[in-house]
Amino acid sequence: MSIVIDHVSRHFETFAAVNDLSLDIAEGELLALLGPSGSGKTTLLRLIAGLDFPDSGRIIIDGRDATNLPAGERRIGFVFQHYALFRHMTVRENVDFGMRVMPSSRRPSRSERRERVERLLGTVQLAGLGDRFPAQLSGGQRQRVALARALAIRPSVLLLDEPFGALDAAVRRDLRRWLRQLHEELAVTTVFVTHDQEEALEVADRIVVMNAGRIEQSGTPTEVEARPATAFMHSFLGGANRFAVEVHGGVASVAGQPLPRDAVTLAEGIGDGAAQGFVRAHDLLPLVAGTPGAYAVGRLDHVVAHGGTVRAEFATPDGRSVEAEIARDEWERLALTRGQSIGLGIRRMAVFPE
Repeated sequence: MSIVIDHVSRHFETFAAVNDLSLDIAEGELLALLGPSGSGKTTLLRLIAGLDFPDSGRIIIDGRDATNLPAGERRIGFVFQHYALFRHMTVRENVDFGMRVMPSSRRPSRSERRERVERLLGTVQLAGLGDRFPAQLSGGQRQRVALARALAIRPSVLLLDEPFGALDAAVRRDLRRWLRQLHEELAVTTVFVTHDQEEALEVADRIVVMNAGRIEQSGTPTEVEARPATAFMHSFLGGANRFAVEVHGGVASVAGQPLPRDAVTLAEGIGDGAAQGFVRAHDLLPLVAGTPGAYAVGRLDHVVAHGGTVRAEFATPDGRSVEAEIARDEWERLALTRGQSIGLGIRRMAVFPE
């Protein structure tokens, strides 16, 4: 089912957790809410679920105004970060719980509930584990039980709040792939909150990046990763390096050296004067001192090799740290040593007002 968030605001005393936010979520979409702590992601999720209510604006679910409907009347499944399973119940009883407490007019028969539980346990790859208790399961298995319990009531919308945040990295990767496959099978409208950028980029159909209670940018994973629209997006998504820039006559300069026009994207309407430039790690090029094309200087501080790439940290003269990411074979060819003074070339830079 579709969801329409129409100019919704939610304040806690003087703090605007969600600030005049509007968002359309299509039926069957898998949407990620991404952003730093305090950006309003979980508050928005709770407003959709009916666990909290807006101060103003409307929430429309499948064409029906659900703004003031309690959670029990919204047909929404909610999965929390820390499972929230009943420890004294078996896996089978946990999955059945949501159906068992339905109003009698909507509650499936005992045989239908039993059949649905077994089918769901197979769907989440836990067939044969119905008689176990949560304490007898791994973290990844418990999270799948929580998801099966949310799906048992046949929700119109599935909401996930940092669903894999409590799990180790290897389990998170496996469950991300599994969630994507499960969503393709079930096609239920799904909204999940995450602080993990890799998770959002890998799983979601669309990413909504939030900042200070508002939407900073919305788009497909490719769009938001490849074309950040604001200075915040450059600094948040992918952790771009920031440089002090001067702009004069449409030309950007770093440390007094003008950059080629085709290497710079100037924000719309930017004028002459001080500005800030953002350079992704893979667009920052370590160069041997004295090589033409170096626009800044750094001292090699730290190196981390991962697979076929190397991430190198450099300290700049003004006390900041910048990162470059290059292919391992290119790094070995440079043969740089810790403490060495390095020139820094810039392949591409996005420039915004200070």
